[in-house]
Amino acid sequence: MNLSLPDFELARARIAGHVRVTPVIAWDPPEIAARVTLKLEHLQIGGSFKVRGALSSLLAEDPARLARGVVTASGGNHGLGVAFAAARVGAKAVVFLPDSAPATTERRLAALGAEAIRGGRAWDDAWLSALAHAERTGALPVHPFEDALVIAGQASVGLELFDQVPDLDAALVAIGGGGLIAGVAAALHARAPGIRVVGVEPEGAASMTVSLRAGRVTPLAEVRTIAGTLAPRSVGPNTLAIVTREAVPVVLVSDDELRAAMRRLWDDLRILVEPAGAAAVAALLSGRAPLGDARHVAVLVCGANLDATLAAQVIG
Repeated sequence: MNLSLPDFELARARIAGHVRVTPVIAWDPPEIAARVTLKLEHLQIGGSFKVRGALSSLLAEDPARLARGVVTASGGNHGLGVAFAAARVGAKAVVFLPDSAPATTERRLAALGAEAIRGGRAWDDAWLSALAHAERTGALPVHPFEDALVIAGQASVGLELFDQVPDLDAALVAIGGGGLIAGVAAALHARAPGIRVVGVEPEGAASMTVSLRAGRVTPLAEVRTIAGTLAPRSVGPNTLAIVTREAVPVVLVSDDELRAAMRRLWDDLRILVEPAGAAAVAALLSGRAPLGDARHVAVLVCGANLDATLAAQVIG
C-alpha cells in the first residue's frame, strides 16, 4: 500500500465539514518531565476517530455501488462511524458485533439507522460474518483498518495534530487493528520525519507486537482485555507493513494500567473514556513508552464509548 501525504490531504479535504476538528489541551502530570498535550479525539462524532476513516471511504465511493448498502464488523466504534457515514450518503448499514460488544452499542447503532447483528466471540469472527453477508447481498464491505481510504481518513488525525502542536517530538497512539497508528505515523512522519511515534497495545491483545516480532501477520489464539475495541486477533498485512516501514515501536499495557489511566483522566481532568481511549495515557503514566529525550509529547485520547457498568467499576 503506497499511501503518502497527498492521499492524506485529499482524505482530510474529503471529510472536512462532516467531522469535528477535535481540541488539544495541556496536561502536567508531575511524574512526566516532558510537556504533555492531549488530543481529545474522544470528542469526535460518534465518540471516536473511527468516523474519519468511514467517511473517507464512503464519500469516495460510487453512489451506485452503495445502492445495496454497506456492511462491516466492529467492537463498537468503527460500526458507529460506518453507521453515521452511511446515513450521510443515504446507504443502509449492517454492523456485525462480537459477543463482547456492550448492548448500548446496539441501541446507538439503531438510533443511527443501522442494523446490528451479533457475529461471534471476537471481532475476527464478526468480520467473517460480515463478508458472508456481503457475498449474499452485494453490500459493500468496509474494513475497519485494512482499507486504504480508511487509513487515509485516520491519517487526518495526525495532520490535524501537527497543525495544532507543531513543536511535538513524540506521539503515543493506541493500536487495535492498526489503522490509526498506520495513518497517524505516516502522516506525522511526512510532516516531520524526526517525530517519535509509539504504539500502545493491551497485553491481552498484542496482535501487532506478535506480528512485528514474527515479521508477518500472526493471529493470536485468543484475546483477553477490557479494551474490547483494541482486540482483533490479528492485524492486517497493510497496517503491519506501514507500521514496519515507519519503524514504530510498540509497548504493552495491562488492564490494571488501563483502569488506572481511566481513573487518572477522570480525577485530574474530568475526562471519562473507554479503556481503549486511555491506552496511550496508560503507556505514558506507566513509563513503558520509550520517549527518550522528548520534550513535548502528544497523547491521543481516542475513544469515549464506555459501558456504564465498567464506568461504575473503574471510576466509582
